[in-house]
Amino acid sequence: MFCFGMIAVIIESLSVVPAPELALRLYLQCAEYSAKLLKKPDQCRAVYACSHLFWVDDQDGIKDGERVLLCLKRSLRIANAAQQMANVTRVAVDLYLYYFEKGNPQITASVIQGLVDLIKTEMQSDSATGGPASDAFFTSTLRYIQFQKQKGGAMGEKYEPIKM
Repeated sequence: MFCFGMIAVIIESLSVVPAPELALRLYLQCAEYSAKLLKKPDQCRAVYACSHLFWVDDQDGIKDGERVLLCLKRSLRIANAAQQMANVTRVAVDLYLYYFEKGNPQITASVIQGLVDLIKTEMQSDSATGGPASDAFFTSTLRYIQFQKQKGGAMGEKYEPIKM
């Protein structure tokens, strides 16, 4: 079995593979192995990290929005199965916002709205006690969304449909 540290090194190394056909196969295998790590929290983190393999911001980079969304959703499913949903979803919203701002067409305002609503529901339930640190983290993320809305311009318009 691989550990998270090894997968992180592999992901970093794969990010510079020049051949697109070979790179895509390696990326898919890395995402598959990430979901097979021994500990569920490590699986979540590794699958999230794999999402960056499918969205590279340089000129020739891969921008596969569907695979990014697949990685993000898979990580949420792993977290849900491991009863780690409260902690993972609060971190996940930041990754969703990252891809939303980068222009991933699969990550829409309605997807982010659904995730924010899910987190709020999780926070209100008795079983999802993430602690004050994760609550503060999520509150900070909500303030960021509000700031983007107030800032105006093109980014403000993107964030406008998200209700707090």
